[in-house]
Amino acid sequence: MNKLIPVELLEKYLSGNCSAEETILVKEWYASFEQEPSHIDTLNPAEQQELEANIYNRIIDNIGVVEDEETQVRAIDNRNAGLWYKIAGAAAVLLIAATAGLLYYNNTTKSESIDGSDVQQVIAVTNNSNHIYKSILPDNSVVWLSPHATLKYPKVFDSKSRMVSMSGECFFEVTKNPNRPFIITSHTIITKVWGTSFLVRDNEASRSADVSVVTGKVSVSIKKKSNSNLLSINKDEVMLYPQQKATYLADVQVLKPGSTKNNPELKIWKHANLYFDNKPLKDIVPILNATYNAHIKVSNEKLNNYLLNADFSGLNLPDVLEALSKALNIDYSFINNTIELNQPIN
Repeated sequence: MNKLIPVELLEKYLSGNCSAEETILVKEWYASFEQEPSHIDTLNPAEQQELEANIYNRIIDNIGVVEDEETQVRAIDNRNAGLWYKIAGAAAVLLIAATAGLLYYNNTTKSESIDGSDVQQVIAVTNNSNHIYKSILPDNSVVWLSPHATLKYPKVFDSKSRMVSMSGECFFEVTKNPNRPFIITSHTIITKVWGTSFLVRDNEASRSADVSVVTGKVSVSIKKKSNSNLLSINKDEVMLYPQQKATYLADVQVLKPGSTKNNPELKIWKHANLYFDNKPLKDIVPILNATYNAHIKVSNEKLNNYLLNADFSGLNLPDVLEALSKALNIDYSFINNTIELNQPIN
């Protein structure tokens, strides 16, 4: 079996953010499959094409809906069916090893527009896992996607603005750039940012949407056909500052101001400094619950005796959970308001 590489490295490569050394690693990994024997080489062209289609459809069924399916299918050359078969198998193993096969990352080669203006290559990310997935954008802004959330952004941001679109629940930490406002379009609202951290919740299934600001300043407006110039501030926008929120009520089509002072769920995004010196997991969990106002529980009593020696300086809870997962080889799931720690599926 070829040596696996991290999913994060593939994501960086797809978004064009790899260093020269990282690009070489990815290309070497890809090229290694050409020399690996496969029984598909013994099939005739018709059988190869049928198998190729079956593999593709099976992956789509298991990991989510791919946008622009026609474009994706056309991109598979029959002459490389054997290589596609090997890479598909390796990618499946890689996804299973890294995220239990539940996270789907899709880099579309389709040219489309996020804001209705310039047409360009768009990258789409869909989180079909029970984890919170961290995505780094071209300007080094960071987005954490909650389960079932989706995010779209251009491979290269425009010189005048940074436009993204989303659905579901996403937490943003936006890199400051006063000359290039960061604009998020979701199902019912538009959020404009110049450098801040905040939570956006908006999807087609809900009758409401909200934006909660942790740091900095944002403006929120109702999404309308008349929102033609997103770079200017209009009279209907609501300005939000730290510990403020705005809720859009679809039934009455209004933005309702509010406060996040007594909103404990935002504490998971707090950057805390935690240090553990060979502490068992049973002692670590209460500290995490108190620090982030979370409800973490261990589903397997055996895990309570796992020892951890780690420095979690400046991390929020999703980053701490990822670090725990890798350091102790454990898995975790967000189930309603509870985070369950359990042993990974081998």
